[in-house]
Amino acid sequence: MADIPVGTPLAAPPHRARTLLVGTVFGTAATLMYFAALLGVYLRERSEALSDGGSWIPGGADIQLAQPTVAAWTMLLSVVTMQWAVYSIARDDRPHAIMATALTAIFGLSVIVTTSFQYTQMGLVADESVAATLIYTISGSHVAMIVVGLVFLLLMAFRALGGQYSSRQTDGFVAASIFWYAVVFVYVVIWTAIFVLK
Repeated sequence: MADIPVGTPLAAPPHRARTLLVGTVFGTAATLMYFAALLGVYLRERSEALSDGGSWIPGGADIQLAQPTVAAWTMLLSVVTMQWAVYSIARDDRPHAIMATALTAIFGLSVIVTTSFQYTQMGLVADESVAATLIYTISGSHVAMIVVGLVFLLLMAFRALGGQYSSRQTDGFVAASIFWYAVVFVYVVIWTAIFVLK
């Protein structure tokens, strides 16, 4: 092996594989397909029940629009804080990236609390109607999606604290933001299809 002459620039280090980003995109796509299937079943069953002249929501149920609307606006606000986290880590501003991640997590937790409060107010019994079963399945699946998103965010914040993410390596925060934007998108669709249309 020949000696490298003095003054010769060294080769750039190889780019790190973007496996986390690619895996997140595939996982997010699979999650979106799952919710598309659930919402398709929900809308089909609702359409068939209404076309037969029946009612979709059981008579004793009280599905209000206030809590889901507050949750929808909270989710939309979390898009801003999630983008703030990505923006900050890309500029080596670790304190603001962690602060934005914490705010996003607080927004996610508040939506979980709002959804659980709404469950106590709706008066739906899953065994009584298809509508109740589907509403609980779809909204419960979304709560699980939020929990996965929160775990993802906390792992990225922990790794940022350890110095693994900076302007040279932002894949973790970008991947978390892609999944989080899917969480928000799914909730807006649920809010429209279930709570606005009823």
